[in-house]
Amino acid sequence: MVEFSLVAPFAFFLFCTVVVLGIVITNLIQLTNVARDGARIAAICGSVKGTQMPDGSGDCTGLAISTYITTHLVSIPAGSVSPKIYVCSPEDASTCSSSTTSCSTSDSICRCQSGKIVEVDMAYDQPLYVPLVSSVLQTNPNGTRHITASAQATCEQ
Repeated sequence: MVEFSLVAPFAFFLFCTVVVLGIVITNLIQLTNVARDGARIAAICGSVKGTQMPDGSGDCTGLAISTYITTHLVSIPAGSVSPKIYVCSPEDASTCSSSTTSCSTSDSICRCQSGKIVEVDMAYDQPLYVPLVSSVLQTNPNGTRHITASAQATCEQ
């Protein structure tokens, strides 16, 4: 009993840490995969007006792609991620998000012409749920960890 009472708090802390890390890693992987899907869809759509979304949900616009991205984030609460879509030249690909302005959500994918690069950036403040774990893993003072995802694809149209 004495040994168990000494080891139990450490085992419980370790268990909580593993669970929270699993949630953070799962959400990071999902954020990354959906960013890749969004960049790929934006690259396929191009800037041609009237192009349909690959899933058949309507015209291909920045808003439609943002909606597609946010609806496919199943383990992250709705409305907590706002994807940003950028289009830049291949020479500016390494600094795409800082060298251009974000596409308007109502237009077709702005300036996405064959050979240009489209980038989708997303960020989420992941709650860490357990105060002791958050004191070790947090990147924000409110007990959350800031996770980001970014993906690029080459425009096809």
